Amino acid sequence: MNSKILMAVALNLIFVAILLIWPLMSSPKFMISIEEKTVPLGGKLNFTISFPSTPSKVTAEVIDAELNRTVYITSLPSSREINGSIGIEEGKYRIGFHILRIRATLNGQDITEESYFSVFGAPPLELELKVENPVLTVRITNSTYAEVRDRVYARVTMGGKPVENAKLLAVSLGSNSTVTEYVRTDGDGRASLEWRANVTENSTFRVVVQAMKPGHPIASGNVTIEVIVKKD
Repeated sequence: MNSKILMAVALNLIFVAILLIWPLMSSPKFMISIEEKTVPLGGKLNFTISFPSTPSKVTAEVIDAELNRTVYITSLPSSREINGSIGIEEGKYRIGFHILRIRATLNGQDITEESYFSVFGAPPLELELKVENPVLTVRITNSTYAEVRDRVYARVTMGGKPVENAKLLAVSLGSNSTVTEYVRTDGDGRASLEWRANVTENSTFRVVVQAMKPGHPIASGNVTIEVIVKKD
């Protein structure tokens, strides 16, 4: 058998060996299964990790793919099958592409596998506004104007549940009137805005409020305050 034939046979054997070994080299060492590949802001990322044997150490990381920044990291229990859940908190996660990276020590070897998911916008906010005194009566004596004050109460919810730390921006429409321009909601989704105006005659003012939080469509609302002026 000449050398060319021997060389061809050897190359064929090497090629066959690569075909047989390649799936073993490229296949994942463990499996990550994500329940839903798209997760709403404020929702939960549910996943299952399956190992061929029990790992000695497991760590889960979530990486913002666009910024290449670790958003969350936690240790997981050592088990052949792990069911995990990570809260996609508002204000912490951005809308867009993310990576779930699992690091495990398996049979003394450190192994990393990844899976991917997207975060999308949360449901719209609901804004409820109420004026402490919708109609104010003021008397002007020995002066050209009178100062009046009132309070606007706001509550922000989502699906009927309170939204904490929502940002409220407000403006008062009407001459010589002001309102608290910026405030955030408390744990019950509530906030209070102080309104003031200098009046010389009967007037109606409108207070416009916008509620916003990252990932949510902006919610808007308005209330009116009527001022009745009596002069001596």
